[in-house]
Amino acid sequence: MSFSRAGLVLLLVLVLSYLSSAAFAMSEEERSFLLMYFKEEELQVVSATRSLKSITRVAENVEVVTKDDIELMNAHTVAEALYFVTGVEISVFVGPGAQGEIGIHGSDYTRVAVLLDGVPLQNENNAVAAGILPVQMIERIEIIKGPASSIWGSSFGGVINIITKSAGGGDHINGLAYASGGEHATSDVRAELNGRKGPIGVYLFGGAMNSSGLIDSHFFHHNNFFSKFTVDAGEKTKIDLSFFYHKDDSVQWDYLFIDYDAFDAYKQEQVYGRASLQSALSNDLDLNVSGWIFNTNTDIYEKTVSTNEPIFDSGSSFDKYGFSGSLTWRAGAHTIVAGTDVLNGKSKANIYPGGDVEQRKYAFFANDTISLGSLTITPGLRYDHSNLGGDIVSPSLGVTYLLSKDLLLRALVSRGFHDPGITSFFDDPSVGFVGNTGIKPEKIWSYQIGAEANVANILSTKLTLFLHDIDDIILDKDLGDGSFTSENGGKEKTIGGEIEIITKKYRGFILKAGAHYESVKLDNFSDIRLFDNTKRYGFNTSLSYDEGKGLRAVLKGHYLWWNEPSFWDAKYNGVVMDFNVIKEILTRNNATLEAFFTGHNIFNASSYDNNFLMNPNRWIEAGIRCKF
Repeated sequence: MSFSRAGLVLLLVLVLSYLSSAAFAMSEEERSFLLMYFKEEELQVVSATRSLKSITRVAENVEVVTKDDIELMNAHTVAEALYFVTGVEISVFVGPGAQGEIGIHGSDYTRVAVLLDGVPLQNENNAVAAGILPVQMIERIEIIKGPASSIWGSSFGGVINIITKSAGGGDHINGLAYASGGEHATSDVRAELNGRKGPIGVYLFGGAMNSSGLIDSHFFHHNNFFSKFTVDAGEKTKIDLSFFYHKDDSVQWDYLFIDYDAFDAYKQEQVYGRASLQSALSNDLDLNVSGWIFNTNTDIYEKTVSTNEPIFDSGSSFDKYGFSGSLTWRAGAHTIVAGTDVLNGKSKANIYPGGDVEQRKYAFFANDTISLGSLTITPGLRYDHSNLGGDIVSPSLGVTYLLSKDLLLRALVSRGFHDPGITSFFDDPSVGFVGNTGIKPEKIWSYQIGAEANVANILSTKLTLFLHDIDDIILDKDLGDGSFTSENGGKEKTIGGEIEIITKKYRGFILKAGAHYESVKLDNFSDIRLFDNTKRYGFNTSLSYDEGKGLRAVLKGHYLWWNEPSFWDAKYNGVVMDFNVIKEILTRNNATLEAFFTGHNIFNASSYDNNFLMNPNRWIEAGIRCKF
């Protein structure tokens, strides 16, 4: 069945490559429609095809969180910035500083690709701690809900692409100083500078976050630094050099509720470097190449609470580097993107025998955005090879149609996959796990339809329905001698959808609301599998105010029915409500001083998927922000 579907999509890709029409440009009709639902900075995205593209031409279910959104909600980390996004489910999150793992529409957090300027941030378990990623250097976060393997490779549940700020935004130095303080000695201090001297632009960000623990003894100490240098090498060529450093020490788990006198903590250190070149080779042909390195070292240690004596200490590291290159060619109706990705990595677990595993990947991809007036067709194809997972082909076909100035229709069929984590391949005697060198990627066929509509120039609404047909799900298998391993064999069919509305601004107020639902049918799952959630749903609300008179405010609400097994003692019996108020108190020349006050979980709602990691109760903070 999968071969016939792949063949059909590939045939359509070949047929559509012969189509042509007038060159693509955003029409006024499109622009008028977009501005009803999106802000100016959200009109185009790059993550759907790896080339700048009008969001009316994107078949995927895409959402954008901008730097202005992040500032308005006073988010400290990426996990906080995404917490109120419809369909996004944040677990392992006890407030800022915690791990904060991202799921989308019921997909496990290891199946969502998280990228920093296109660089994959996954560790050896395919996990990303979004709760330790700072937000100050972020321009925007583009979220693709659903598989995007024809563009990004292993991205079973979706893609989170974090796009950083540009260096050298003007002819003078501008920047920011920020300081906040809250309950439980929680603080966040940060600063940024951005400027240009001739052909060289510079962006610098540094910050520190600390807390004695918003819940129990979950302390954290974070230090962050990010820099970007841009060099204009001629009129049509730009070189970017980026560097990111993060170091933290934090408690993630505690066992006090079962009278176990110990806690688990993490020490993590991450180093990221990226060099990229963008060049317009002609009016119709652009080149984009980048090379990068990413290193993460993790030390997990356990100590007694009463005496602070060490009980257990283990370390692991994951070093990887890679290259990406693409050409974007515009010819008539076509915008063709073709390129390659290469990744080499090595995971080292200090306490496990055979814990050193090398990962080598390469891929080739191509997609075409074919613009035929109000109709856009986007075929895509990617081939991935991995020394651990083998070969896989990921085709996709998307269609959008602007039926009228008030109605946009979308449809997408795509094949996706999820590479198993490196830790699946080696033994872990501490828990009785036996590695399986023959494990293969999980696979998915995804079908989506959607519509976005302007209703009487009062509000806009966005509806997406999806069906995911999943095969070769990785399961735990009991080997009968007290040990277990992982193997392919599970099947799953997920149906669901989401709906979002946003009102037009009225006297400074904008109301947003969204809801999502997923229903899962599982086949061939053994009893050892613990996370058989068959239904999950949630909703988010937001009421913001900004009339341009120096006062901004937002009230946000979040509810998620986790539907976890009873033995996890999960709780989700209320709506988490946050608010933030920002008041401009001084403006002089090019400088602005603002004060803000933030209340988190103001009604003390419980929303967590296990009682090892409960969300914080109500806590407040206040601070100042100076822009110049």
